[in-house]
Amino acid sequence: MISISEITHQLKKVLSSPLLEKNKTRNCPLLNDKEIFDLMLRIQSASKMGSYKYDIAHRKLGDVSSIYRGHGMDYEESRHYQAGDDPRYMNWQLTARSGQHFMKVFREERQPGVFILLDRRDSMRFGTQQRLKITQAAIAAATAAFSALQNNYSVAATIMDKKQQWFKESHSKQSVFDFIHQAVKPAAAVSNKIEKTAPTLHDTLRTLNASVIKGSTIYLISDFHDLDKKSQAVLYSLSASHPVHAIHIIDPAEIKLPEAGILSLHTNTLEKTATINSNEIAEREKYQSSAQSNINRIKKLIESCAISYQEILTTDNIEKLIHL
Repeated sequence: MISISEITHQLKKVLSSPLLEKNKTRNCPLLNDKEIFDLMLRIQSASKMGSYKYDIAHRKLGDVSSIYRGHGMDYEESRHYQAGDDPRYMNWQLTARSGQHFMKVFREERQPGVFILLDRRDSMRFGTQQRLKITQAAIAAATAAFSALQNNYSVAATIMDKKQQWFKESHSKQSVFDFIHQAVKPAAAVSNKIEKTAPTLHDTLRTLNASVIKGSTIYLISDFHDLDKKSQAVLYSLSASHPVHAIHIIDPAEIKLPEAGILSLHTNTLEKTATINSNEIAEREKYQSSAQSNINRIKKLIESCAISYQEILTTDNIEKLIHL
């Protein structure tokens, strides 16, 4: 017998993503241009991002401590004088004590960057109230991107969909809008076949760990349906070099099953099915208990890796909840 905790977020029959069907009929973006611009204006009026405690490796000069040594505000160490050194940075006190010429070396300040991982895979194309999970995730991604622009941070991103899309680090507003327009493009109907080419979260995290510039703030925006313990090591590695924030997008029906008659539920691989009579109180309670256990498992795994975890429902006002 399949356990309810194994189910994917593809609820069939009565809960067959009515919001997605509406979006499919209109074949329009998840957010229109006016909604995007209104969001940007609201973010611009909000407060700036918090203090930064990671040494960064970005190249653009700024006001945050970096891994580079040279000219800056924070004294790092002294070294022996070399021909051509600027005498303005001579350490006269050490030179006088030692009888040798020493130069002051400073920690350079650079501008931080933001990296956004946005999940648009099939499990995100579901919603029963107010908006789809994929729409809420796109709003979260846009909020993070616009906040970065507001603080003059660079933005890089990847979108997990049928295929992976990568967006290079940029300070350009046009590049950020290119990413956001891809994030909000129309969501295709969920396929009944497994997409073998679709990226896995584990493989994407491994790529991030090897390629994201040290010190970048990373936002992982997903329902984390395929996150398991094999990713624990790479999450540890990410959090050691970056401030990482996990934003868990959940639809209310995934926590508390409504009374909707007989439902057919599928595993992530579509190889197993379970039938649930959602009109029975015992079945709904069993489902809710299992669903909450799965959410707690994901939260515990993420927080055990020193990563900030935030659970956001599709009905939430994400601009007030998201921690930037």
